[in-house]
Amino acid sequence: MFKKVLIVTALTFSFASTAAASTDTLYEVKKGDTLSKIAKVYKVSVKDLQIWNKLTKDSIYVKQRLVVQKPVTANVPAKVTTPVVATKPATQAQTGKVVQPVQVKAEQLITSPESIEAEAKALSASGQAVYSTLVDFAKLLEGTPYLYAGNTIAGFDCSGFIHFVHMQAGLNITRQSSESYFTQSATVSDPVVGDLVFFENTYKEGISHMGIYIGDDQFIHAGSKGVEIAKLSNVYWKEHFVSFKRFHAVSVEK
Repeated sequence: MFKKVLIVTALTFSFASTAAASTDTLYEVKKGDTLSKIAKVYKVSVKDLQIWNKLTKDSIYVKQRLVVQKPVTANVPAKVTTPVVATKPATQAQTGKVVQPVQVKAEQLITSPESIEAEAKALSASGQAVYSTLVDFAKLLEGTPYLYAGNTIAGFDCSGFIHFVHMQAGLNITRQSSESYFTQSATVSDPVVGDLVFFENTYKEGISHMGIYIGDDQFIHAGSKGVEIAKLSNVYWKEHFVSFKRFHAVSVEK
């Protein structure tokens, strides 16, 4: 694992797909910068910057990276209602560990909680749009430091990274742990770029880490040294690999 530092002060990245496009700009804070100065340059409000970067106060620090342009999400079909339902405890076959009930949106449960090991369905049109956006955006964040429970470009943990890039790509999911995400996705035997990859028994027993498959035996994840690209054939990851999976919300519905 190698820590990388993003040197460019302003990065603009554009994505295009048949469904929609998403553009985000990351700005690296320099000495003398303030939120008001940055807001003026990018013609946005200080409040916008605080909301987009989940800042609770005005203070910022040198080399901090800020989203300075409103995220434009992929055109995922909206649901009329989004009732919340609780899943039943699920037992993971790999470890025998019981996963506690989690709160998820009903729209995410295209298959029942009891069939989490079933083969994933093909990607929907909106799912393809999400995948084409999230992989490129994830790569843009390479070098972002590790931060326990982190869920912003100031720092990520593994599931926080997954949540952030999927939200930026247009998939509205709740912030949860890697083992909870494991129960809300279906197994993939023939993964495509953008699918999830899960690992077990890393820093704790059971499902404990996850990343995004980017092809060529590689995945991108928020590891202990930050967001990085790693090889699945690496001895460590090979020993802890569990499966490729796919969120139900990006699959073709019944």
